[in-house]
Amino acid sequence: MSLQVLTGIIRENLYMGIAGVLFLGIIMFIVYFVIYMKLLGGKIIIPRKQLLVGGLLVVYIIMVIGVTFLNRGTRFQLNMNLHFLSSYREAWNNFSLRHWQFVILNIVMFVPLGILLPLFHKNFRKAGWTIGVGMLSTLIIESLQLITGRGSFVLDDIFNNSLGAIIGYGIVMGVLTIINGQRKRFYKAMGYFSPLLIVTLTFMGIFFAYNLQEFGNLAIAHSYSINMNSTQVNLSVHLNDERTSNPIYQAPVHSKYSAKDFAVEFMENLDIDTSNLEVIAYSTSAIYWSRGNPSYNMKVNYLDGSYSFSDFSSFDKKPVEAEEEVLIEELRRFGIEIPEGAMFSNRDTRSYEWVVHKKTPNNKLIDGVLYISYYNDGTIKQINNTIVEYNKVRNVPTKSEKEAYQEILDGNFFWYPGNGIETINVHEVQLMYHLDSKGFYQPVYFFYCTIDGFESRITIPALLR
Repeated sequence: MSLQVLTGIIRENLYMGIAGVLFLGIIMFIVYFVIYMKLLGGKIIIPRKQLLVGGLLVVYIIMVIGVTFLNRGTRFQLNMNLHFLSSYREAWNNFSLRHWQFVILNIVMFVPLGILLPLFHKNFRKAGWTIGVGMLSTLIIESLQLITGRGSFVLDDIFNNSLGAIIGYGIVMGVLTIINGQRKRFYKAMGYFSPLLIVTLTFMGIFFAYNLQEFGNLAIAHSYSINMNSTQVNLSVHLNDERTSNPIYQAPVHSKYSAKDFAVEFMENLDIDTSNLEVIAYSTSAIYWSRGNPSYNMKVNYLDGSYSFSDFSSFDKKPVEAEEEVLIEELRRFGIEIPEGAMFSNRDTRSYEWVVHKKTPNNKLIDGVLYISYYNDGTIKQINNTIVEYNKVRNVPTKSEKEAYQEILDGNFFWYPGNGIETINVHEVQLMYHLDSKGFYQPVYFFYCTIDGFESRITIPALLR
């Protein structure tokens, strides 16, 4: 989720919350001032502070309802994840802004609740009341998401929301302790602030540890172990039990600045106007738009420099067949040279591809696929180039095939949807490569299997940690 999308969701639900407060305020005014005070002669006066905090609490509640229900479709079918801290392991494996964003936002989302409740009523200045309401609220949200299909029941969400309520409670009580001038108020305040401090230091430690390690993490690593007690695993291939040493490679990693420079140069070589280039940046990629007649679109991936390009004048043209030599000559207009040994094929009447499968010339590794579409005006209008030239870093020790297979037996592999597995028949294993979160091409084992009757593949990281 991009920052632009996130702020849009917050702004939309904030407006809805304010509208809800105004509506409830009108009803409360009629009930309290007209009916209760004037007609019934009521004597209980609600303090303005409590009215203000109550209004903010209503805005907050409506915003939470909007974020957790109204912005979601009913695409979830009784999904439950009861694996504690699996969201943290998933964020660690991917180590992208998007994954950490979900973890941190689930904490931050309940911080206002922990702040507002003690300000609304003195009973909530007791930790048990506020924390209890926080836990009950998130439990209700998760249960309703499960029942309505507008989300999954996730144990980590309950933990993170409750943690947010605790942090919010600690913040407001720490501030009130200092303001009220209690004895040893700074020591007491530090106790209240300790949840915020501990969580902050924990996340700092996670990011510090990640930056200290040489290589990145693999998204294909498991975030929780699968229960294999009732799973029958059959092996029909010989496995080597010796550890080996294999090369690790590094991709041409882009920053957001070098990615833009690459896109601008690519487009300007085609005489495309980039003076008003629109940039939509994400955590691992960026999209560049040159809007005109025709419009052009280019996406560049930061981690490996792979990219796609679209010329939208294709809408009034027709795809046609062409010989490989004609296509290669047209690709030179884009500054693209086909690597030696690439396998060419015609996918259909409009699409062609060149496949390079792990060529290793001069301490490099070239791997990937180039897709193109060719049209009747003699031009290529769609390109998807994942052919990347990796530079060798060094050889690294790797697990044996038997050690990797043991991880399957232990259930330590990524499997979606993560439900129970009845049978796994392993019939082939290969040492392959997978891009990690720092742009290194790491060795991994591909176990080609039949899982519950369907052809599938289990990927196990091969690097010894």
